[in-house]
Amino acid sequence: MSFTHTQQAVPAALDADGNPLTSPAELADDVIKLVRRWLTEASDYPVDAAAARLAGVLKDPKGLDFTVGFVDGVIRPEDLKVAAANLKQLAPMVPGFLPWYMRKAVAVGGALAPVMPQVVVPIARRVLREMVGHLIIDASDAKLGGAISKIKREGVHLNVNLLGEAILGEGEAARRLDGTTKLLERDDVDYVSIKVSSTVAPHNHWAFDEAVEHIVQKLQPLYQLAASSPKKKFINLDMEEYKDLELTIAVFTKILSKPEFKELPAGIVLQAYLPDALGAMIQLQEFSAARVADGGAPIKVRVVKGANLPMETMEADIHGWPLATWHTKQDSDTSYKSVLEYALRPEHVENI
Repeated sequence: MSFTHTQQAVPAALDADGNPLTSPAELADDVIKLVRRWLTEASDYPVDAAAARLAGVLKDPKGLDFTVGFVDGVIRPEDLKVAAANLKQLAPMVPGFLPWYMRKAVAVGGALAPVMPQVVVPIARRVLREMVGHLIIDASDAKLGGAISKIKREGVHLNVNLLGEAILGEGEAARRLDGTTKLLERDDVDYVSIKVSSTVAPHNHWAFDEAVEHIVQKLQPLYQLAASSPKKKFINLDMEEYKDLELTIAVFTKILSKPEFKELPAGIVLQAYLPDALGAMIQLQEFSAARVADGGAPIKVRVVKGANLPMETMEADIHGWPLATWHTKQDSDTSYKSVLEYALRPEHVENI
């Protein structure tokens, strides 16, 4: 389970006619001053040791391959012998940034794992969990409550996301949806994120309308729970793969078009590394403008630069398709800013 902190954006100053008082170019000096002040103030806070260690690992040339390989090959397998064999293969890739004793422990663990998997693998898993403990918390009832109370504070919303891989069948889809439902039923959880791809089994892309209707039926009870809670709860509909963009928007707008959800605030995610991002934001803006004009609640759009580039690249390579994302970071940054510029226009901020 992962979590994110969310805070409200600060609107720009406007004149009597609703026009910005300053141009973007004129804001540059103020932005530089503000960021410098943030950095100065942040330097007074102690750095979390686990966060610093993880940042160092990811900066190491071998760090990402080691971390992903550890999660996929050592943490995930249920068979300890399989995990042990993978740990042995990963041991030579241990990042140099780690303290000497941790590098030594990985080397020794890799050598001993095939012989003593029942002893070595649980220890190795525990060490990695400690490294990412500030990002991931245990979703079990015994540990979740204490972790939430420790993280939550005034003015900060906790967005809880039940982690897991893509769903392959109806049984796993039902379990994942049940897990999110149980989270939302908790008194200390008021904000969850889910993905269409993690709550329903793979659908037929040629039967788009049928897929939308099926997913709406699956997710509707979750939104009913959010709307019927003493204090309305918030659901964020995430999207990772390009193939799910139109499907996710269609499901989101269809659910929120139902009269019972007219006054329920809800959110959706857009990824700016997709060339379709601005068009999608315009579509959502028009939907929300009509909803607000009819007395409904505004919607929230979470804009990210992109979260699934390796998978998109692999899909394009395997099938011989054009890459679905922008090809450069500069293009993605430009797209990100164009989406924000459109979204933050005075006539739009009341709707989204």
